[in-house]
Amino acid sequence: MTSEVDVPRFSVITPVHDPTVSGLRACADSVFAQSHTDWEWVICDDASSEGAVRTMLDDLALDERVTLIRRETNGGIVAATNDALSAATGEFLAFLDHDDLLTAEALTVVDEVLSRDEQIDFIYSDEDKIDDDGNLSQRFSKPAWSPERLRAQNYCSHLSVMRRSLVNELGGLRSGFDGAQDYDLVLRVSEHARAIAHIPRVLYHWRMSVGSTAADADAKPYALEAGRRAVEEHLERVGINAEVALTEQRYLRVRRTPQATPRVSLIIPTNGARGRVWGQSLTLVENCVASIIARSTYPDVEIVVVHDMIDEALLAKLRALAGDRLVEVPFDRPFNFSEKINLGVARSSGRIIVPLNDDTMIASPGWLETLVAHLEETDVGMVGPRLLLADGRVQSAGHYNKFGPHHVAAGCATDDTGPFGLLTLASERSGLTLACAALRREVFDEVGGLSEMFPGAFNDVDLAYKLQRADYRIVWTPEADLFHFESLSRDPSTKPIELTHLFERWGVECATADWFLPRLDLQMAGAALGDYLPVPPQTANMVLTWRMAQIGKPGPKSITD
Repeated sequence: MTSEVDVPRFSVITPVHDPTVSGLRACADSVFAQSHTDWEWVICDDASSEGAVRTMLDDLALDERVTLIRRETNGGIVAATNDALSAATGEFLAFLDHDDLLTAEALTVVDEVLSRDEQIDFIYSDEDKIDDDGNLSQRFSKPAWSPERLRAQNYCSHLSVMRRSLVNELGGLRSGFDGAQDYDLVLRVSEHARAIAHIPRVLYHWRMSVGSTAADADAKPYALEAGRRAVEEHLERVGINAEVALTEQRYLRVRRTPQATPRVSLIIPTNGARGRVWGQSLTLVENCVASIIARSTYPDVEIVVVHDMIDEALLAKLRALAGDRLVEVPFDRPFNFSEKINLGVARSSGRIIVPLNDDTMIASPGWLETLVAHLEETDVGMVGPRLLLADGRVQSAGHYNKFGPHHVAAGCATDDTGPFGLLTLASERSGLTLACAALRREVFDEVGGLSEMFPGAFNDVDLAYKLQRADYRIVWTPEADLFHFESLSRDPSTKPIELTHLFERWGVECATADWFLPRLDLQMAGAALGDYLPVPPQTANMVLTWRMAQIGKPGPKSITD
């Protein structure tokens, strides 16, 4: 009988069925090359028919660290993996396919992370792909824990390491999910794990052979449907009301419907400016309010207009458009966007508040239903839509923070899928532009609203940091669209003092690589990653000088290369 002291740290779990001999040999070499030595390898041969494979497995089993299980009949990957799980004794399970490779330091790195936090029940790493000639490609730089993205894409995949006791408690892999059995397990484990960690290093090389899903997602169509059902059941378990469908890019689209429709207060600061939109000169706030009334389908909307320098004729038009939905809030102080929003929130009555620029226009009728539905998850602090330029290109798909904040995908076409489908997937972001974003009132109040030390730029960046410090998730969704005729109502330039305030307030976090969109600047090479706001050269130099001064100072708690 195995004593607690004899339990290995890791059980590497590998179901085998007729791999190439060379692929299996490379896989075995990668296991035996591990720098970490406290492991066992549990292999289940699912009735392989190739004699050379069976002989090689017998040879591998001569090593006392290898446990070989043989099935008399082929039961599929779920049955074979569960047989291996039943024989595993390790504290943690590391899942390895029969022709894939671990990097030599994989288990060492995982062990180091686990040793820092005893609450971690699940770890995943970055991965890349390897072809039969040994060439590496397609590095997948994954986000920090991103549950919303996981519902659209099994981004965790390889290398996944899970606490064995939790996997056993959940019953291991479930039959009926062949091809997406790992996706289903990750979803179930994530619902119960005390802590989840991401290691931003490639620890796993995924074999890209003819007929494999690594090479072609359509190679196993049954796996796509199994993944859709896995997400559908996950949403039912966690109480999210949504429909799940397969996209053209072979990811999943989760379309939410709110279970309740609390009042939404749209907070629109304006000075009554005019601008040219699609060749016409328009009063921006009038155009914005008209589009809300004409296109929004949400049943309970309050429109709070915080105004200065607006003439009575314009106010009369807004009253005619909005009727008793309109709340007028005069503002007679120097321009301060943050102060205007805070005042509008104080005068509003909705449970959901939506700061909304006057230079926006509704594009998708169900936009508010989508945003409100996301806020039904209590750990979501803020959610925002896809914002479009007048010509239909993307204006903002959330914020990307690296050497200062930027708009994700600014200038990209709306049909651009982005690296690994990024622009088609609702997912966590480091921040959102307050041209349009939705929050629950109690969350807005909890973090103190907008900081009025940021009258023009970076108030949304500051708000995002406050939300993250309070352990809220920030979600961007492509399932709601608005036009944003950016900066037609005010000067878009930033002042160096605003950037200085941001760095003084939040330190090195403003200049580190973005944890939800790592290496995005490299992955989207050639795409138009627009600046958050036009930054003059002297400001850009100040960012670099400030960043260099921070080297060696403590940064945010994270797992890094």
